[in-house]
Amino acid sequence: MKIKGITSGTYLLKRIKDKNTKLSSKEICNSCKFKNTCKYKNISKFENGKVFNNNVECEYFYFIITPKAVLTIGRDTTTGKTMTKTFVGKDETEAFNKALTEKLKLDQNGGIKIITKSNKTIVDLVESVLKEDFKLGKIKQATFKRKTDTLKKLQKEKFTNIPITKVKREDVIKYLESLKLYSKSTIKQTYELICMAFGQATYENIITDNFMTGWKRVEKPKSEYKSHHRKSLTIEEQKKLVDYLNSINYEKCPNKYLFLLLLTTGMRIGEALVLDYEKDIDLANGKIYIRKTQTKNISGKAIIGETAKTENGERTLTMTNISKQIIESALEHKITNKTHLLFCKEDKTMHIENSINSNLKRIAMKLRIGIYEEENNKGQLVQKTDVHTHMLRGTFATRCAEAKIAPAVLKKILGHSDITITMQYYVDVDSEFESSENKNVEDYLIGKNIFGVDFSTEDKSA
Repeated sequence: MKIKGITSGTYLLKRIKDKNTKLSSKEICNSCKFKNTCKYKNISKFENGKVFNNNVECEYFYFIITPKAVLTIGRDTTTGKTMTKTFVGKDETEAFNKALTEKLKLDQNGGIKIITKSNKTIVDLVESVLKEDFKLGKIKQATFKRKTDTLKKLQKEKFTNIPITKVKREDVIKYLESLKLYSKSTIKQTYELICMAFGQATYENIITDNFMTGWKRVEKPKSEYKSHHRKSLTIEEQKKLVDYLNSINYEKCPNKYLFLLLLTTGMRIGEALVLDYEKDIDLANGKIYIRKTQTKNISGKAIIGETAKTENGERTLTMTNISKQIIESALEHKITNKTHLLFCKEDKTMHIENSINSNLKRIAMKLRIGIYEEENNKGQLVQKTDVHTHMLRGTFATRCAEAKIAPAVLKKILGHSDITITMQYYVDVDSEFESSENKNVEDYLIGKNIFGVDFSTEDKSA
């Protein structure tokens, strides 16, 4: 009898007599003195008529000759191995009939099942995706490092180190709930990695229920973090900072021209730190070429990237009279170095973004700009400043918005890929400017007598 999915026959089963032995069946047979004459050494399946009894004597094994049938019930997509179920009987016919009965039930329920038995964890799955994306160039070194760092934090959780098949919806919800006091970006980065793990597990057929997708998916929690970060400085704060930078000696503040350049061009700090004074600065034509940015390699070391931060990040800026004077002053104080960095340390190595940011914060603390109080881990109130280097870029953008520069032009200057990002600066304008603009609208409406009532506040009796 032959039916696809079922194999049957009479098989020889060997069971080691000595339960304490550490040798395998193969090792025992290979060391046996009868290994060259024993007919059972390499035989596992028997044909009817070739075995007459079960009384095979051996010093090392018990032998049992058993008729059985093996039914294929599924396939493991990870290993490629087939999943089987064995049936035994007093003869091959009985064993075969048992297997056939089970096969009929299996066929009624949809046939052979695609099964993946895996102990892969959330950490395992995310690691495999990140490594593949990096090898294929889908993510850069800095992105790979950032996501790997986020994964290391996620790895500290118990549910990320057990097989993903055993992770419950409640486990994920409980963890995400604990992130609500973190910033939006932290929550987003962590949430994306969890979704990545479940997506990959679904792709590999490890799970069938992915509760991170669909209408019933586990949603990303809303951040309750109280951020002290603003997009930009007020006009008064900017004046205070610029006055300080203009008045202080270069020797006491070597980063003064760097900060002033950020305020007058809106370039990113990473872009400014890798400006090449030979290739990127064209004083004759008043141009600054943004071609690269500072990034990090897999080890987290700051390096000069081969490209700009984004596709739109590669751009040409036109110098104003103000920015041109700042560039000229920076060139006068430049330190000659092998990579031609316009801004570098005294030892001719590249500045790191974090150290520049710390320097700006010290200046802001001194000038009492953006000061707020926060409780530290000892329960003490300490003063901090919300000023950071990216705020200088935001300040430039906000002043441009207040000067009524066209959004499309500002988008190009800032190197944004999405106009909605640029438009955020048009709702973060200075309150004084906002008041004056509201007054302009009011005067316009009154002048056109649109509402049919004279709302002017002038003394009519004068």
